[in-house]
Amino acid sequence: MIRSLYLSLICFFLISCNQNNDLKDNVLLSNEITFDVFVNDYKLIDSDSLQVKLSFINTDSSKVVLDWSTNDIMNGQFDLGRDSLNTHIKNIPVSQGADSVFIDIKQNDISINSFSIKVEPRNQQKVVIVSDSESNFSGLLNENRLFTYDLIKTESFKKYDFSGYDIMIVESVKEFSDNLIREIQKFMLRKKTILYFMENVNTAYLSQTLDYPTIKAIRGSSKNQFFKLDFEYPNKYLSSNSKEFQIFRFFELKNYKSDEAFFKISTNDPIVIKKNIFGSNVFFLATKMDDDWNNELFNEFIYDIFLDLVYSKIVVNES
Repeated sequence: MIRSLYLSLICFFLISCNQNNDLKDNVLLSNEITFDVFVNDYKLIDSDSLQVKLSFINTDSSKVVLDWSTNDIMNGQFDLGRDSLNTHIKNIPVSQGADSVFIDIKQNDISINSFSIKVEPRNQQKVVIVSDSESNFSGLLNENRLFTYDLIKTESFKKYDFSGYDIMIVESVKEFSDNLIREIQKFMLRKKTILYFMENVNTAYLSQTLDYPTIKAIRGSSKNQFFKLDFEYPNKYLSSNSKEFQIFRFFELKNYKSDEAFFKISTNDPIVIKKNIFGSNVFFLATKMDDDWNNELFNEFIYDIFLDLVYSKIVVNES
């Protein structure tokens, strides 16, 4: 259900175009054609198509088409001249090997705007989930063609080796052995990405070794009282349910830097701390994947945060 929801969402690039006065005299164009092109980025990593949403106001009945091509053999054209006051959503098929898409918008066979979109490689990445017990996060990656994962359960004297993984999830870990801390440090030195689900542990020692945020207290106790995100949800994220997210409990943090507070809730407390440690992008989530801590829709936020951690930008407008 969550996955299908993700596939329907888009983020945008705004492009405005005006009449080109240098066009041939015998070609009549609208006095003004203004259009917005919304090109999704996160959706592309989870599907085989690039979704383009085109909204424009065409002041006459001139023919408007959208030509597209990729760096492989696929190419095509969408006729946008009919019913031109409406919004058009078109899906351009993008194969796994494609690295760019070229879009050319024409009126009366004259190009009025063209741009290319770079498609970043979508190689399957290996995730290691480190946990004291079972993982709730793993449910977000089941049947996801972009990620494979292994669950490694913690033990007091266990030797760990995370060298074969691209991403680390630390979930429900209440005791960090010296071996575990050392291997996490090695992982960060390789500039790999990490998402922590924070626990009420001895953060004084972890702050020194892993730059772990210091926990002041656990706030919230009942589902009758809940907290919401404190500002507008980013357009680039997948979920459209941000207004329905409910947080029942969270870790109140102290001694964090203001520019590290990536998301805040209605109490002005950070719910996500974002850091760069040894060149590694690291997120600390001050709540859990637990129905005593937040509602089910909040899992969509967690997946968005995970993708933000892994992919800073999936497509880039190169115009």
